[in-house]
Amino acid sequence: MNYKNNSFYLILEVLYGHLTDLMRFLWQKKNQVLVIGFILGVFLTFFFLGGAYVVWSGEETRVHKSLEKYRSEVSNFYDTFQPKSVKILDRSGKVMGEFYRRNFRPIRTDNLNKHNVIVWAVLSSEDREFFSHSGINYTAIMRAVVTNLVQFRLSQGGSTISQQLAKLTLNLGKRNLFNKLTELYCTFYIESHYSKEEILAMYLNQIFLGEGNTGVEEAARYYFRKPASELSPEEAALLVGIIPAPSVYNPVRNLNIALSRQKRVLYDMARNPELHPSQKDIPVKFSDSIEVNLKRFRTIYKVKETKDDEGNPKYSSEIGKYGADKDFRVNLAPDFNAEIRRFILEKFSNEDLEERGLLVYTTLDLEKQRFAEEALRIGVDSVRADLSKQELEYQGKGKADLAEVTRSILPQLSGSMISLDPETGDVEALVGGYKISNVFRFNRAEEARRQPGSTIKALVYALAFEKRIVNPSSKIKDEKLDFSGYSPKNWYKGYKGEITVRQALAQSVNTVSVKLLHEVGISYFIQKLSAILSIPEEEAEQRFQRNLSLALGSGELSPMELSVIYATLMNGGRRVTPRKIIKITDMDGNEFYNTVPNEAAEQILDPVACAMAVNTLQSVLTEEGTMTLKRKEGDPFLYAGKTGTVQSPKLKSSKWKGIKGVRDVWFAGLTPRNVTVVWVGHDEGAPFPGSGSGVSGGIWYKYIQNVKSKLGMGNQLISSFVGDFVKVDVCADDGTMIEVNPEYVCKVPLYAQYYYIGDLPPKRIGFNKSDPQPNISNVPNDALDEDSEISTYESDGTKIQPTAVDSVELEPPLIDNRRVRYNEETP
Repeated sequence: MNYKNNSFYLILEVLYGHLTDLMRFLWQKKNQVLVIGFILGVFLTFFFLGGAYVVWSGEETRVHKSLEKYRSEVSNFYDTFQPKSVKILDRSGKVMGEFYRRNFRPIRTDNLNKHNVIVWAVLSSEDREFFSHSGINYTAIMRAVVTNLVQFRLSQGGSTISQQLAKLTLNLGKRNLFNKLTELYCTFYIESHYSKEEILAMYLNQIFLGEGNTGVEEAARYYFRKPASELSPEEAALLVGIIPAPSVYNPVRNLNIALSRQKRVLYDMARNPELHPSQKDIPVKFSDSIEVNLKRFRTIYKVKETKDDEGNPKYSSEIGKYGADKDFRVNLAPDFNAEIRRFILEKFSNEDLEERGLLVYTTLDLEKQRFAEEALRIGVDSVRADLSKQELEYQGKGKADLAEVTRSILPQLSGSMISLDPETGDVEALVGGYKISNVFRFNRAEEARRQPGSTIKALVYALAFEKRIVNPSSKIKDEKLDFSGYSPKNWYKGYKGEITVRQALAQSVNTVSVKLLHEVGISYFIQKLSAILSIPEEEAEQRFQRNLSLALGSGELSPMELSVIYATLMNGGRRVTPRKIIKITDMDGNEFYNTVPNEAAEQILDPVACAMAVNTLQSVLTEEGTMTLKRKEGDPFLYAGKTGTVQSPKLKSSKWKGIKGVRDVWFAGLTPRNVTVVWVGHDEGAPFPGSGSGVSGGIWYKYIQNVKSKLGMGNQLISSFVGDFVKVDVCADDGTMIEVNPEYVCKVPLYAQYYYIGDLPPKRIGFNKSDPQPNISNVPNDALDEDSEISTYESDGTKIQPTAVDSVELEPPLIDNRRVRYNEETP
């Protein structure tokens, strides 16, 4: 090979020449270089040390105050302090929650001897020379440097317990040389002002151990439901293993890593028995029993190892299972109370919470909350029973792999429910998950975003009404569509042809929703959606992809967000802001916080369009729709709603061995002064049997019937408002007006339906009593009960009589309500 012709060799040769010249120059000028280097080194040393001292001088007063507070906690006189509780009241004044910022005593210098196991674990893992150094362990620093250089990574640190306490107290944030030197000044201050016992006790109380737990006492109660003085070596080792990286090493987030760290700490303890404050209490043959004790630990906390789809180990356990409730003495609405507690801890300082008792007056209705929890539990249990039955069927057919997959779906099948007053935004019931207690509380009602499916169609139709594109009686074709390659399919085979808009929503016809969104405009839809949800349009643009599948619920929403959309429709298009807290006072009635419903809320949608949408949503629950309700003949029909079913995508079918089913089922239900949204699904999107009407709709129906029978229900579905509208009696069979003394039979008459002035339904022609009735659906309903004939009346149960307003003559039985409330007398 000719190296002279190799470009890489030539580059190396040039670089070598330049480097040789540089070294020759430095050698010739070595005396000057050494002097300049020495001066520069001295300057940088004084610069960094001086700069850090300036920073420390500015922080010293704050640090002193914090450390003195910490010392008061570890002193004996702290025993006389009685922490005050925070009481959470429901809307009627019943105590439904009571918690303490800390309902336990911190570790103190006089009870350190009761915490020998955790002290042994901490010293063995974090600072073996704690009682012999003066704050800085130079040997440990050199050992860490050598170890990190050998392993080519930062695998070991050299910080002492005093240094870690300084870092916790200063809390300077970003790691840099200035901050590190400032922590050294703070370390020397700590060592010179406090005893080793005080430093150790303060450290044990202030160290962060993941999942919001500060101090080993709080962490012990969170993860193991016991005080720190009762921890076993295995439990103590798991906690201490969390210290270097709480977000990574804690057993809730990464159990496998936490278990590995636990084992490492146990062997550190075995190698350092002299660090146990009372060596006679160390179990006999501790070193030889580590593996046996770890096995027992895993049995106690039900540590299980399974495999995921790629064959990687997957761990689960009951460590921290009930940790979310550790601070509560009373907790009758766990998910709601957890949100209140989070708000209180953000709003008030620790000193306020420990020295002053608080009363939190909330919007929750405890009876409705119990109804909601019961309905959701029964509904999800029903789906779980179906899955268990499916598992047995697979086993009976010898399909063990499918049976195992079905069994794996069960644990994470859950649901959520939110019920609020659309006029005030008051949250009256909130259930964040099927299981009330868990490792950490995941409030699916507010934090889980899923595709809402057909429930979003209500907004699409409302915007189409607002733009006067259609009205509920308009004829529209259910037909094959093609928008630049996008061709939506219906949930049934084929197409229905020409139907009314009301029938299209009742039967959840996909093609019509897509057609209407195309006419409304995607930009306008996203703009209105962002206004309703009170999020910036930029965020809405990121969350909701600009395509027509938005009409079918491709954009993800939380149950709370969906409830706000429906509440906006029920509130005449005015902005709805969910409210949980009414006011916060101390025990003497002094008020610190309050909220008032916004009576002058922004008008986002036209109120007439919203009323038309609510009228049309009633069709879903009549025999026209996908969820037929049974009622007594002549009773006012005060229900409306929309089902939503999202199928499990084919792309994920391999993950679940081809098992078919749905991924998310929804129902949004409307009754007088109430909007309730129910979601049931699997956290990982696994398929399960069910539908929006049969599962979520059933949960809503059970809940609302309990509310109606026990607490009563209003008599007006659509609240009064001012606007340019008329009310007209319509035959839902074909969308035409019902004539006075008609000579034809209307199978589904609808009374006092909202329409814009000048945009009325047509009169009916061509049908009489002998004519066959039109069949709006060739698909059987998924009903909760047997079918029955439905008639809707005015919200108070009476039929409206013809009226003339502003000298405008109207054909009976129309009512013109031009800017006049329909329940007020007109001149």
